[in-house]
Amino acid sequence: MPIELQLETKFEIIAVAKNVMEHHKRENGPSVAAYCLHDTFQQQTCPTYSGHYILGWSFTTDGEAEPLNHSALPLKVAQDFKKQDRLKPPNNQRQEQDHRQPPNHHRLSIVILSVLVAMSVLVAVIVVLLRHKKNAGKCEDWEAELGPPSFRYKDLVTATGGFEDKMLLGRGGFGRVYKGVLPVTKQNVAIKRVSPESRQGMKEFVAEIAILGHVRHRNLVQLLGYCRYKKELLLVYDYMPNDSLDKYLHDQDNTPTIGWAMRLGIIKGIASGLFYLHEDWEHIVIHRDIKTSNVLLDTDMNGRLGDFCLARLHDHGADAHTTHIAGTWGYIASELSRLGKATKATDVFAFGIFMIEVTCGRRPIITRNVHDDPIVLVDWVLETWQNGSITDTIDPRLEDCVAEDAELVLKIGLLCSHPSPNVRPRMRQVVQYLERVLTLSDYSPSFFTTEVTVMTLQPMINM
Repeated sequence: MPIELQLETKFEIIAVAKNVMEHHKRENGPSVAAYCLHDTFQQQTCPTYSGHYILGWSFTTDGEAEPLNHSALPLKVAQDFKKQDRLKPPNNQRQEQDHRQPPNHHRLSIVILSVLVAMSVLVAVIVVLLRHKKNAGKCEDWEAELGPPSFRYKDLVTATGGFEDKMLLGRGGFGRVYKGVLPVTKQNVAIKRVSPESRQGMKEFVAEIAILGHVRHRNLVQLLGYCRYKKELLLVYDYMPNDSLDKYLHDQDNTPTIGWAMRLGIIKGIASGLFYLHEDWEHIVIHRDIKTSNVLLDTDMNGRLGDFCLARLHDHGADAHTTHIAGTWGYIASELSRLGKATKATDVFAFGIFMIEVTCGRRPIITRNVHDDPIVLVDWVLETWQNGSITDTIDPRLEDCVAEDAELVLKIGLLCSHPSPNVRPRMRQVVQYLERVLTLSDYSPSFFTTEVTVMTLQPMINM
């Protein structure tokens, strides 16, 4: 059986051989012959490693030892040992590897730490998901009352092509309005995207939902639903294909004007809608921003009052709680600018300006050129009336105008926009005047320029 010896240097074989021969000489005799096979290789990071294999011995106690039969030596066995020896590192290299491997207690600490970190991350993820689910399920009081959103945000994004500018219908202080085509029903809608810069964006958003989500009238824009997604607030309405009334009155270059019969129908329709809001619904709604740009025209050119973002709702017999001025200059009553309190009378004032504007085809504040001071439309109508005939203020583009009807509308408009809120009629009476159910008194121009007390008026027009 070959004997494997691991030697640090090749020179140690001589010492080993001597020691072996001395041992056999003491035990068996003086003569020993040995055949050794050795192999060496050099590494850069460790001492020389040599493997030596003693394949055979020949010894005798008397005389010369017989020479070995080299052909009988187990060289194949030595070669097998040699191959195995190449596969395992030397002792010093094995020691270095063992030294680099961390002890068992270090490994255990690493495993425990990894498990703790993984568990912490898992707990944090679960907490975030639960909190998100809780917030998603949490709704405001108005959401609990009005129900969940009617539209998904991604559907509205798809409907507007990602809110592209080419889909933009108009813009205002509270946001932008886009045309959209709902992806499933292919219905045309108008989508108002409330501006995040609006100080009272949420308040106006809720106001429109609370009011338009309940009211139903042929002369009011129909709210189809809403969507709230993160900071995005969106309202979805019926689409009005013929845009707003002001473009037909004032955009003379691109839009043809509309005739008197159609204008009178629009005036009567908006009067009916406003009467519904003030007196015929279960609550009182103060619109606070009646003007021609907020009157939209449907397919049949019927007028519909829209944009209720400034509107306020309160019960009958109570006052609207408003403390700041809201509306558009030219339509704002004098007492509203002084006190900041919106009432049905301030809405009636704005509607009076609206009637005069539609009949005259002029804006509430007339600017003739940059050098002249602006003129208030009501003052211009009264001055024209005092100097001649009130019918001289009728829009000259109205070829089909019935002067008698136009004169009635102008005088009702002046009465509604009277400086004294106590003189202004209720919307029920305005509708009756327009339908000629009631006869308007024969007022002189001076009546509309002075403050009048309640005692000087007929009881039926008292507020």
